[in-house]
Amino acid sequence: MQSQQRLLVVLAHPDDESFLCGGTIAKISEQGVHITLLCATKGEMGRRMGNPILATRESLPGLRVKELNSACDELGINDLRFLHVRDKTIEFESIDLLAERIVKVIREVRPDALVTFHEKYGGHPDHCAIGRAAELAFLKCGDPGFYPDPVFPAIKVHSLYFVLWHAFHEKWLKENGLSSITRVNIAGTLQKKIRALRSHRSQTLAVPELWGNQIPSLPFLKKSEYFIKGNSPNDMEDNDLFQTIERMR
Repeated sequence: MQSQQRLLVVLAHPDDESFLCGGTIAKISEQGVHITLLCATKGEMGRRMGNPILATRESLPGLRVKELNSACDELGINDLRFLHVRDKTIEFESIDLLAERIVKVIREVRPDALVTFHEKYGGHPDHCAIGRAAELAFLKCGDPGFYPDPVFPAIKVHSLYFVLWHAFHEKWLKENGLSSITRVNIAGTLQKKIRALRSHRSQTLAVPELWGNQIPSLPFLKKSEYFIKGNSPNDMEDNDLFQTIERMR
């Protein structure tokens, strides 16, 4: 029997986890939850190479993997995996095949909840594409006919959440209201989020506000992170992995 709660986070690039939901990941990890991060790419097409330059285009993927491992240590991510899709090409991959690969991980990890991007509010083609695939995997992981696996049987994941990037918060509220938004107070883990972001040096050295002695006044470093509550095959009110966090109604 599985006693420890588990969370699977499916995102597109190294640093997505820190920018978008680092405070929440750290908070949930502190509660003893086992966290698996499934990262689709190694960020090889990232615009930044450091400031000053830390890498070439050829060496950047290896550097970003090292940075991601360091960020995982800061946030309490227990298990880091990659889909090995090339950066900026996820939208051209077969959604069904990507979903099958994610289903395989779901059935092995057996998470209580899955966090990914919303296909409409992802803000980047890679984000939207991996979000579509992860949501399909969430819906199909309990269907033994979708991806037959003799080792890891079909299961149902209890709950689904989409990260809501601050730039889309107001747009979501105007179009959908408050009822499906979950707010997580990350005041207690904000410093862990900052340290995780600093682990991604190649991407964040160009943000000088992040490297000062004071808590930076940046839009992605507020004391709350937001999630869109997705559909669930079950009643999400009982035994929900996010049940201890504050909900906006």
